[in-house]
Amino acid sequence: MALTRHIHVTAQVEGVHRWPDAGPPDAYLTSPHRHLFVASVEISVQHGDRELEINAVARWLTTILASFADPPDTPGGPLNFGAQSCEHLAERLVAAITDRYGTDRRVRCTVAEDGVLGGGVQWDPDPAEVGR
Repeated sequence: MALTRHIHVTAQVEGVHRWPDAGPPDAYLTSPHRHLFVASVEISVQHGDRELEINAVARWLTTILASFADPPDTPGGPLNFGAQSCEHLAERLVAAITDRYGTDRRVRCTVAEDGVLGGGVQWDPDPAEVGR
């Protein structure tokens, strides 16, 4: 069995979102509602000596997650993620991560509402690219 390494980073931002197509019994989700959106990310690394420094990645991840939202409706209020779901946000984060750190790494991302319920995606690199 081969040893694989990864870093684990989380980031959270306050925001609102809505599900315009929600039907009964979840029709209340059509209105904007607030959450702490918590992104949890694992990124593969080649060695265990800070190939990707977790604090720097965490700061960058928080900035990127917040950039997917519109500004708050009121000054100082929560960001507005519109109709984006947790899965949408996770897909966008994985795209940003692979753009920044390369497509030769395995990336797993989950975005959870209030750290509890959410969705996610995983990027698996082409085996021919791993370690290039």
